[in-house]
Amino acid sequence: MTHRNKNVGRYDLVTPMIPCQDELLAGIERILTTGNYILGEEVHALESEIAEACQVEDAIGVASGSSALELALQVSGVCPGAEVITTPYTFVATVEAIIRLGATPVLVDIKHDDLNIDPAAIEAAITDQTRLILPVHIFGMPCDMDEILDIADRHALDIVEDMCQAFGSLYKGKPCGSFGRMSSLSFYPTKNLPSIGDAGMVLCRSKEDGERVRRLRGHQAVRINEHLIPGWNHRLDEIQALAIRIRLARFFDEQADRDRSATIYDHLIPAQYRLATPMAATGLRITHHQYWIRVPDRGRLMAELAEAGIDSSVYYDPPLHRHELTEHCRMHAHLENADKAGSEILALPIHQALADVDAERIGNLVRHVLAGS
Repeated sequence: MTHRNKNVGRYDLVTPMIPCQDELLAGIERILTTGNYILGEEVHALESEIAEACQVEDAIGVASGSSALELALQVSGVCPGAEVITTPYTFVATVEAIIRLGATPVLVDIKHDDLNIDPAAIEAAITDQTRLILPVHIFGMPCDMDEILDIADRHALDIVEDMCQAFGSLYKGKPCGSFGRMSSLSFYPTKNLPSIGDAGMVLCRSKEDGERVRRLRGHQAVRINEHLIPGWNHRLDEIQALAIRIRLARFFDEQADRDRSATIYDHLIPAQYRLATPMAATGLRITHHQYWIRVPDRGRLMAELAEAGIDSSVYYDPPLHRHELTEHCRMHAHLENADKAGSEILALPIHQALADVDAERIGNLVRHVLAGS
């Protein structure tokens, strides 16, 4: 089969695991013989390693990124009647976690250039009911945390970062997840740092918040703002923690593979169609959980890619302000940039096992189609 005819999928979850197989199987055998299957040594070691990598006081392993979001919001005091300001251009779990706590997601517009929440729109949406700000570092691109921190400080609001797509990303040299009171992290198998199932983590800037999360993840009640909050089963199992630790040891090598693919795309795809590459001196590092381009005639490009055996994907169309859950939300002003992103953004293949020759073929095809549009 020639490279020209080779099918290229959006993800390859198998190839990066092949060099990990012996270590993973040996670890699973060790776990099976101990009988300690949940919240054991692997979970505790992973928590320490992630806390150090993200420069936070504590990290608590939980069952999924969705669990991490809900627990972080809960410990931050989000409750019925509260409002949480966030973006409509994100995975639905971001607003589901708010709604499940009886609070109201307040959806504000995003910036055109990087698809992240617009700080100016945040400030305009604040009311007496606003409890916190929930920025999402979309596709591994850090939000403008200086402006968001300034707004939160002036209005005495907490910040919870949704960094489920942004492990390894840096804002001005500091890891995403280290800015808010708490942050949520996902290890879903398609993430840059993956598990082999569902897994997540809550990052905390204080040990006190970490202890509250630990209690809640294991069916223990916690009193928050004079309300007794029941716990639930949000526990992380040992095998998932083992798999994540094995991949964590390889993270920077695997991220370098993604970065190389992104650089190939950047050289081939005209700048007006893609995320602007930041100057290294700014301390901004993008981990490219997705590599996106903005295409007014998206359907034609998708068809050309599919004809060439190349998979692509649409995110997030419709945006959440046009989702059925909007009956639980409040929309602030017009969300024009989010609507435009929903209709134009297309994600190209990018993963640790993407061959340079395939990235070049994809980039050249995209450039050719865009030149004719």
